Amino acid sequence: MTKFEKDNVKEYLRKGGKLIGDIILEVYGESINQASEVAFYDAVEIGIENTVAALYDTDVDDNQIIRVLNKYWGISKDEAESRLLYEKEEAVSRELEWYLKMQGLSSADIKKFMKSNKVKTKISHNNELLKLRRNPEKLIKNVKEFK
Repeated sequence: MTKFEKDNVKEYLRKGGKLIGDIILEVYGESINQASEVAFYDAVEIGIENTVAALYDTDVDDNQIIRVLNKYWGISKDEAESRLLYEKEEAVSRELEWYLKMQGLSSADIKKFMKSNKVKTKISHNNELLKLRRNPEKLIKNVKEFK
């Protein structure tokens, strides 16, 4: 091979390498951008959920929670109300599970109790159960009695 041929080969490889690099960057770059976007929105969701949970757990007034979600997260009143109601239902379930765990029940027994008594369904269909979040003994009794 002459010098001219070697230079041509090097130039073709350089151009080809750049072209392949550009294609890879475009293909994977889009995936990276999508993954970054998904991660960003997931982080925002976690932030909103943690805000609602923290405010509700510390007994902040419902209207204040909704106001804060609207002001700091830009969430509409309807959306904020839905998120708060969801958190109230989840909080009751979490408190009940924690109580059962502190009573010495295994994870399997807790899961069995929650499922056999349809706890989440009952909580979502009976607003009175939401008020028993801080009274697990009465919550257990009412969950067992509620049809």
